[in-house]
Amino acid sequence: MFYYNAEHFAPFMSLHFNIDVEEEHVGEESILLYKEELDENLIPKELLSITPDKVLINTCVYYTEEYDHEWLVCVASNADTNQPLFLVCLKNGQRIYEEVLMREKDNEK
Repeated sequence: MFYYNAEHFAPFMSLHFNIDVEEEHVGEESILLYKEELDENLIPKELLSITPDKVLINTCVYYTEEYDHEWLVCVASNADTNQPLFLVCLKNGQRIYEEVLMREKDNEK
């Protein structure tokens, strides 16, 4: 089973944005969504094309008071297989980073 949490979030933020995050200040949530419930303004068409009908979204959120920034990282996984699909990072509600983790057709090998 794949699960993205604060333990993964802190090194991600350090590596990609040079931000040191204390795990105890990271909020976490998981939600099961249907593909049509995903916000097309936040998830590009390329990522939606590899998304099955049901996805599990693991999110981590971190707010920096010093700079008044909210960081949100979402990892989408296939709800049936738990195979990670993609990661999207938002800063103050704007998508600033995305990464394909696994294409669904690659999982069918």
